[in-house]
Amino acid sequence: MAATSWFRRNQKKLLGILVVFLMVIWGIGPAAEYIIPKPGVGEIHGRKVTQDQFSDTATRWARIFFRESKEPVAQLVWRQMALFGQAENMGIVITKDELAQEIRNFFPVDPRIFEDKEGFRRMLGSVFHLTEPQFEKTIKEYLLARKLQYLLKSSVKVTGDEALQRYVKENEQVKIKYTALKARDFIDRVEIKEDEIKAFYDKYSENYPNFEEGIWGYKEPEKVKVEYIIARFDAIEKQINITDEKMQEYYEEKKDLMFRTENAAQPEGDNPDETSVSEFKRFDEVKAQIKENLLLQERETLANKMIADADNEIYENIDKEGFISFAKLAEKYNLSHVMPTNQHNGTNYFSKVELREVIIDLPEFPKQVFDRDVNDPSTPISSSEGKLIFRVIEKIETHIPPYEEVRDKVAEDLRYEKAFEEAEKVAGKCLEKTNQTSLEEGVKSIDDDAGTLAIIETKYVSRPGISRTDDDTEILGSDRVKITEAAFGLKVGESTIAAENRGEKTCYVVNLVERKKVDPKSFEEKRDLITEQYLLEKQFVFSTDWESWIGTKTQLGKSKS
Repeated sequence: MAATSWFRRNQKKLLGILVVFLMVIWGIGPAAEYIIPKPGVGEIHGRKVTQDQFSDTATRWARIFFRESKEPVAQLVWRQMALFGQAENMGIVITKDELAQEIRNFFPVDPRIFEDKEGFRRMLGSVFHLTEPQFEKTIKEYLLARKLQYLLKSSVKVTGDEALQRYVKENEQVKIKYTALKARDFIDRVEIKEDEIKAFYDKYSENYPNFEEGIWGYKEPEKVKVEYIIARFDAIEKQINITDEKMQEYYEEKKDLMFRTENAAQPEGDNPDETSVSEFKRFDEVKAQIKENLLLQERETLANKMIADADNEIYENIDKEGFISFAKLAEKYNLSHVMPTNQHNGTNYFSKVELREVIIDLPEFPKQVFDRDVNDPSTPISSSEGKLIFRVIEKIETHIPPYEEVRDKVAEDLRYEKAFEEAEKVAGKCLEKTNQTSLEEGVKSIDDDAGTLAIIETKYVSRPGISRTDDDTEILGSDRVKITEAAFGLKVGESTIAAENRGEKTCYVVNLVERKKVDPKSFEEKRDLITEQYLLEKQFVFSTDWESWIGTKTQLGKSKS
């Protein structure tokens, strides 16, 4: 970004001036606090959260609850802060007895441990690296969040009638016959006029197109043209030679730590306190592992050096006129220079969504690119392919292309839309005949309009979203959800039209052949178990939705002050 570039250009000068100013005038500690106050990291329920408050909470929670977490600790802590903050807003309190009991639950050992106050404090410091007040504060916050969640869940109920209705819906099945009239099969018979094309453009030009959702549109999203230089791991590995001597040195250095194995044989004598005899795995057994470890180490070291050398040259030349050539940097430092091509349209321009495909293992990459100013090189970043530095070459703002530019695309879309309307008309004709006779006769009646259509008869199918693995059960694909939605609203022998206007637009003429009803006795036999299951699921959904709503009341990384 512009601020980043300016800082990198003037960093040395600024640091010198700032150090002298702070030391001479104010003194380093007080000046930093007074002149550059720490900004807030965000807001929770309208209240600013400072860096110190967040750091304190994150440290305490990470040491007690999130030691082994694979999720980003900052996000987990922020979620908990939102919960216990809401609990406090609602007037929920934790009594001294509740706090004391929860602390005892944390240490299900000899209760005499709590009699030695000094020993207990030393244990907290040793195990969690926290003082007693810090530990108690964290447990209290934990109890607030947990009590809030309990109160929410306990407010959710499932009646017997509600459980029965859901059980019926989940277990009821039907057999269906249907035929499909696809819009694409009617395109050739559609005629369109110039004024219709223009009117179609005017109607949808301000929408972003989304074929899968059935949304017509011609508005172009913001796009970028980007390039990057990368120290590729696969190329670096070809340059690395791991000798037997290096592997032997690694083995000798690490064997006590990495390659020790316990001998199953017990030591001589009857002394149970003696430890078992230890030995090391043979070098030949672990040679492949050692080679892999050394290869990864050297690969990482070389990649870091190569990309750091290029980054240093960018830094040294950033305040000079013109922009440093990534192609020349790649050649100079044996890097790869990439200007990615958009696989959807063959250009070098990408929307934010399309950019996800460029470096798949970096989900934050599109945001990093779109937040960057043009010609402002990024700092080095890591990916599974290697270490890289990117630069935005050009940005195109969101815009609506003129009619003349997209006229042919609009005509194609209009023709497809009118073909779908034609399919609906023919399906209506088929349904009319089907209601008088049968689906077979209905399909025959539209031979001249639709050609020969297949009639498909299913096995038993469940409602959309419910999967069963019975031998006589069939699972219809997601592209045919409309069929089952329509079928469950029919009586046996009835027919209807199910129109799918998203993705590949299709009209289905659907006939309900058979309905397998649910015996209420099967529900009564396991009523309690089923009701409990539905209650847990309903509580989970409610709790998840509620926590998502609470998330809307927080702003991580934003603050009004």
